[in-house]
Amino acid sequence: MNLVDILLIVIILLLLVYCAKLKLRQQPSNNDTSDYAGLKAEVSNNDIMHYIRETAESVRPVMDCKQIDFSIKCSPESMMGWIDTDQLDKIILLLLSDMIKSVGKEGMITMEVNTNKNYDSITLRLNDNGTKMLNTGITIAHKLVTLHHGDISRTYYEGQGNAVLIRLPITKDAFLTEQDEQKGEIAQQPSLPFHIPTNIELNVPTIELPPGFETGSQPLGALVQQAYNSPDQKFLLQAMKCINEHMADSDYDREAFAADMGASVSTLYNKLRAITGKNVTTFIRDQRIKTACRLAKENPDLRVSDIAYRVGFRDPKYFATSFKRVMGVQPKEYFDRIRTLQDEPSTIPQT
Repeated sequence: MNLVDILLIVIILLLLVYCAKLKLRQQPSNNDTSDYAGLKAEVSNNDIMHYIRETAESVRPVMDCKQIDFSIKCSPESMMGWIDTDQLDKIILLLLSDMIKSVGKEGMITMEVNTNKNYDSITLRLNDNGTKMLNTGITIAHKLVTLHHGDISRTYYEGQGNAVLIRLPITKDAFLTEQDEQKGEIAQQPSLPFHIPTNIELNVPTIELPPGFETGSQPLGALVQQAYNSPDQKFLLQAMKCINEHMADSDYDREAFAADMGASVSTLYNKLRAITGKNVTTFIRDQRIKTACRLAKENPDLRVSDIAYRVGFRDPKYFATSFKRVMGVQPKEYFDRIRTLQDEPSTIPQT
């Protein structure tokens, strides 16, 4: 079994695991569409074009090994919008893996992503020159697209290949009713005092005591060292070290990151996904935002734009959008509150 077959098996297994999760969450009903009634689109504001391109590029090594001519075109190259990244990941990977099997060796696959003139929806067009795709993948993709309030169609042209067309809404309004229902109870609660988030979840493995451990039987330092010697922990520590060393470099992207980690882009993507649940771009962004919070606490006189540049954002407006996406508040509000708290006299009695 060669590397290409192994990579394809990994992709298929990940999709099968997800399908199994969907099966567990099915609701009993005579209506087939209710199988996914328990699932909701959990959208967030992202650079859609960048995200789609990164997800599709993660399978390029498989394409290269099979000598498949694979091209991606996004118009525009960058655009913010609301998507469920988890669902979109699976839609793209599912369809591309099916097309890889369809075209075989030395085939051709193209992906084109466009927005409409109102910038409130996107269209994904996938084409290949292979044999007819199986219905299983399309059926699952159809369910996921429907959850995202979109539509999908597939056409097979005899002797020419498959064509898949997907349309997805990307405005927050398209999902407001759904997400308001999920958060209805919270919305009815009285306002809570301003809270400054202090931690950005990175899913770093925690230190756990070994079975049968007794206090004093092993130095705490040895336990910490043991935990930090785990492969996943070493990988994450090295990943964060690489990003921190290039924090102010706005050109530090996934290719440079992968090179510093001594891995291919696809390997880095899959590893980060497995450990943190995030893709490469999101992982880098969260590290930048975490550093921005630390700089704001250490240097309360810095302006928002100064901090943005120091953590690798060229555009302070894009920094503000990214910051709110992670921390839930605008950076100015966050930094102003930090300054206010630091200026307040301590309530701790002086001894």
